[in-house]
Amino acid sequence: MPILFITLSLSSCNEKAQTSEGVLMEDHSTFQDYKLPDSLSSERMLFVMAVKENMGDSIWPAFKQHIGPFIYFNGDKSEVFFPSSQVLDKLDDHNRYSEDYVLTQRTDSIPFHFEVMISFNEEDSARHYYDHPVQQVLSVEETEQFIPSVQSTEMWSTMVIHEMFHQFQYVNPGYGTYAKNQIGNLPYDIRDLMEMSHGNEAFLSAVQKENEFLLQAISEKDETKMRAHLEDYLQSRKERIKQFFGQNDTLETVENYYILQEGSARYAEYQSMRVLNRFSKNKEDHDIAEDPMFKDFSEFEELDLTHPDFSFLTYAGAPDYHYALGFNTLRILDILGIEYKSTLLGRPDIPLHEYIARYLNTKS
Repeated sequence: MPILFITLSLSSCNEKAQTSEGVLMEDHSTFQDYKLPDSLSSERMLFVMAVKENMGDSIWPAFKQHIGPFIYFNGDKSEVFFPSSQVLDKLDDHNRYSEDYVLTQRTDSIPFHFEVMISFNEEDSARHYYDHPVQQVLSVEETEQFIPSVQSTEMWSTMVIHEMFHQFQYVNPGYGTYAKNQIGNLPYDIRDLMEMSHGNEAFLSAVQKENEFLLQAISEKDETKMRAHLEDYLQSRKERIKQFFGQNDTLETVENYYILQEGSARYAEYQSMRVLNRFSKNKEDHDIAEDPMFKDFSEFEELDLTHPDFSFLTYAGAPDYHYALGFNTLRILDILGIEYKSTLLGRPDIPLHEYIARYLNTKS
């Protein structure tokens, strides 16, 4: 059974590259309750938690309260925030500051980290991420070395929120079970679809046609015309699946899963950007005074999805077209007032486009 890596696409920002542990859903009344050392990394972590808290429960129920193991790679050290007992048991040696923070030597030699790591393979049973989602990220400075467009703590924080939402996905029992027992056992994975989008211009063109119908529906004010765009989207998608997947239901299942997975994480990422936009109106209340990578919210004073700095969120390009299809579908569901957040992660077997199809059927 393969390891599942949930990574932020390298096309983001124009360049970007059920566990039984109760700690994963621990409810802190406020992020200020955390016992962390007085350090820049801690300040950055508290900033991320403040962004998440200000997203509120209305963005996604229970995400505001979510907390899980978080490894911050900083030079030759790994700073482990909110460690679970499983993570602590697997560390060779560490210095404990509090129940919320330990310091250890860098936990691996991989240069780039910005992912949630989890494995369902019994061969990895000795690993800290076996059947246990662990978020791993580089410091802001190291991230910029790999992704030059990430030039601020603020932009870095949106990437962290994206990955934090992936961790949140896995601690939802229905989602974690589906990933382990269904997706993890399939003969195909997202790499097959990424390769197809890279190597088959007709496939990518068909995907982008679907995405354009979604964008047209989002911008349409007339309900009848919006409905027509959505019907065109569903028909176009049906034709693409038939042409390129044929009778291979497995490939469609894989695509549906990753459209839901990455689309909802991008949705959370975008919602964090909206928080940063609000923070920019009261900068003095939310800054990190001693952070040289903090840019005073300058990138988020205006948040326009058609601007080149943010258009990556909605553009269905290769190889990560599934991010945009999912994100734009969730935007549609919000516009239509379709309730989905209470069931989406508990029933990941229901693809996002099905919510649109059901809506159209009930309104016909």
